[in-house]
Amino acid sequence: MQRFIIAAGLTLLSSLAVAAPDAFQASYTVTAKGLEMGVMTASLRYTGNTYTYQKRTEANGLAALLSGDTLTERSTGKKNGEALLPAQYLHHHKNKKKDKKDEFSFVTPTQTSGTFNGTAYQLTVPDGTLDMATLELYLMDALAAGKPLDYHIVSRGKLQDYRLRKVGKETISVPAGEYDCEKVEVVHTGSERQTTLWLAPKLDYAIVQVRHTEDGDTIETRLKQYQ
Repeated sequence: MQRFIIAAGLTLLSSLAVAAPDAFQASYTVTAKGLEMGVMTASLRYTGNTYTYQKRTEANGLAALLSGDTLTERSTGKKNGEALLPAQYLHHHKNKKKDKKDEFSFVTPTQTSGTFNGTAYQLTVPDGTLDMATLELYLMDALAAGKPLDYHIVSRGKLQDYRLRKVGKETISVPAGEYDCEKVEVVHTGSERQTTLWLAPKLDYAIVQVRHTEDGDTIETRLKQYQ
């Protein structure tokens, strides 16, 4: 179940200004082997010149009884005109056996300070580096504007390159309805993992479906409601 919850959370550069998406709320079903394992909610809110993007995944049914898995991911920052500038990030994965946390702040656009599982770290990063949550918002704008899909991110106390590629268009049906989508893959260099995202232009390129395969297990996160 731990892998399922983490994968559901995947499910996104001050120098590359993003056209900030409109505020929204969405809910998703998380399934594996045809069984619903959990639910995920996502929301983007603005208060004055600040934004908060939060996702929360919870196991349900038998999975909840066995694991009690929850994953909270949150990014807060400033909205400078149409640009979103991340300031603080939290990734908190908790179940009956483990409690893992990654949180950091952008002290400056090129300096981060945080802790990963209790170990403090500081990083010098390129201008425009993102956290994993804000990256999703940048991806929405990049697809709408035809921008490159290459990013620098901070995750688990490390600076990482994160690259995606467009693989075509596809119409899919999810609990929320039928959508024409842009299909995008995450490039996992040197790994057998596969992560595919479907994003709907009709919803300003919000994520409609994510499919993640690792070690023979596949999890799907599918849009249930969007407003």
